[in-house]
Amino acid sequence: MEKFLENILAYNKIWFGIIFIGSILNAVSQELLILSEVPYLSSISFLLGLVIGLVAHIRGKWLWV
Repeated sequence: MEKFLENILAYNKIWFGIIFIGSILNAVSQELLILSEVPYLSSISFLLGLVIGLVAHIRGKWLWV
């Protein structure tokens, strides 16, 4: 169990990207009228958050820092 928790904590940038950035992208994209007809909009938003978090994890820092 301890090893499992260590693995989760080691990927903190990825989790932050999925949960926080994905949620922000999802909320913003649902407010834009142009994107209201896009299917799977929530999935795309959270996938983009995952990609941003994965890139930050690989680089060791966020893209905007």
